[in-house]
Amino acid sequence: EPGGGEKIPDEFTPSDYHLKAAQRARDELAALLAMPEQERERAALKSWDDAETSRLMRLEDKRKQRDAYEAMLKKVNAWTPPTPEHAGLHEFMRSQIVQSIDFDCSGDYDQEPTPRLTGEQWAAERAAHLNRDIGYHEKEHAAEVQRTESRTAWVKALRSALRA
Repeated sequence: EPGGGEKIPDEFTPSDYHLKAAQRARDELAALLAMPEQERERAALKSWDDAETSRLMRLEDKRKQRDAYEAMLKKVNAWTPPTPEHAGLHEFMRSQIVQSIDFDCSGDYDQEPTPRLTGEQWAAERAAHLNRDIGYHEKEHAAEVQRTESRTAWVKALRSALRA
């Protein structure tokens, strides 16, 4: 603990982060399960629209990035190294740009349109996600409680041994 010595508490308390996150997920799940069909349909449409807009923006960003890389590659290809010792630098620049194009601008990711879900499908996926979140946060909170209990026991045992 920062400061050490007397600044180390006698008892550690677990963070409530995971407890609160699990409760938020439970509350959202309860609201989702109570959601009327028409509202689920609207939420599914909004979710699709948000995801599709993000996908198209990522594709546009990737296109702009490719254009910038290709413009730089054109300049590098047109550059003549001033000495034979600079030839390695020239090839290195070229290979870095080509590798960046391959890594950053290729692949099928984001090529497929976002699938449209019905309100019922969207709610089922969202409920599954929330249930996973609840399980994750409950597990992490239990681990946090165990860690703080272990730390508390360790400090108490040390202090007891030092007093003896």
